[in-house]
Amino acid sequence: MKATLYDYQRFCAEFIKHVPRSALFLDVGLGKTLITLTAFVELAQINRLHGHILVIAPKRIAINTWPDEILKWDHTKHGTFTQLAGLPKKKRDKILDGVETDSPTIYIINRELIPKLVKRFPGEKWPFLNVVIDEAQSFKGYNTSGFKALKSIAPYTMRWIELTGTPSPNGLMDIWALVYLIDGGQRLGHNITEYRNRHFIPGRRTPEGYPYEWLLIHGHDHYIHHAIKDVTISMMKKDYLDLPPVTHNVIELEMTKKEYDIYKQLKKDKVLPLLSGDAIEAANSAVLSGALLQLSNGAIYADEERKEIIELHDHKIKALEEIVEGSNGQPILCFYWFKHDIIRLKKHFPDAEVFTGNPEQLKRWNNKEIPLLFAHPASAGHGLNFQYGGHILVFFVVPRSLELYLQSIGRLDRNGQTEPVIVHYLKMRGTVEDRVIATLLDKQDVQQALIDAVKVEIGGMQSVP
Repeated sequence: MKATLYDYQRFCAEFIKHVPRSALFLDVGLGKTLITLTAFVELAQINRLHGHILVIAPKRIAINTWPDEILKWDHTKHGTFTQLAGLPKKKRDKILDGVETDSPTIYIINRELIPKLVKRFPGEKWPFLNVVIDEAQSFKGYNTSGFKALKSIAPYTMRWIELTGTPSPNGLMDIWALVYLIDGGQRLGHNITEYRNRHFIPGRRTPEGYPYEWLLIHGHDHYIHHAIKDVTISMMKKDYLDLPPVTHNVIELEMTKKEYDIYKQLKKDKVLPLLSGDAIEAANSAVLSGALLQLSNGAIYADEERKEIIELHDHKIKALEEIVEGSNGQPILCFYWFKHDIIRLKKHFPDAEVFTGNPEQLKRWNNKEIPLLFAHPASAGHGLNFQYGGHILVFFVVPRSLELYLQSIGRLDRNGQTEPVIVHYLKMRGTVEDRVIATLLDKQDVQQALIDAVKVEIGGMQSVP
């Protein structure tokens, strides 16, 4: 297939070519993969690309999206690539044995394997001169083994490209690690303490007096935005794509008085007595929040081993039944969260399928062969193309992660969608779900400010650095 790049995609490809260490904060569905592949193909054509390319991505994206995109386009399908993600260890190790003597190749690996890969090729032995990190926000945790591994080999790379649509899902504290991997600390500080002390003040503290919340100093968001502007591009799809509209439909549901009394008892006493004589106890606020969300959905685990499920109500299941009946046969993608959600959903919708990540199943969905598909945001919320199979999305429960929330909607609301997207939210009135949605909106405001600050307008970009 011949690829015709939009103007914004052409600009981004040129940016990658001219700014060797950079980040593209591109909204879901703007074609980050095609942009990146095009840039590397054109660099190779003018002899400005040296060495292997390592693409790091979530496992399902590494297995499905990148190989599919490479083979899809006329100008990329002749490139050499090797998929390491999903291979048995022996086969993967055998391939890596030949890395240093192979001709330039694209190697595609899942992010979980990065610490092992760096351990095998530490420091100057690192053979991948070009690194692409898809869904780069995965490495925002500066104390994680993944970040530490990438930090150790970043100085031994020539090109470093980070791709994400959610650069700061929990606020600007998240951005330090991503920028550090690009510039080694030049723009935002050489360690997290320096960055934090410069731009944040302590908020809430533990009983021992240690801060566990950091608040951005007023006005410092502008400094951070300005500091990274030369190595980042940010774009929102609403500014560049003529996509069908997205309709958000919050379906307010209500418990009976008896059901709500049970919910309120758990919220007040942090203990939920069971008919068996046992009790479910919430040890802390995080556990309590999770338990309340479970009850909002209609069920809760009765034991620590999560083998027994207590069902409180089926209001959300009935609401989903009404959506299915009213869809007139149109395929529906439904996101669940708890394991007991999918157990109950499969019981009520036996003909539905649960997304496994299998490429053939994804093809069947996009061929409109699956009327109802259940998926978990963590397994289907990044990089996969669901837009050809349907335009109706249901949140059985809204994920507490802004990143997963935005990425989930982006499965259908992306380039290639031809129908208006409808997003249904099944929300239980008067429960913790009210707070979850409000918190997501607050986080979205912070992230939007970052994206707006480094956003580019095609008309004003006559040259690339």
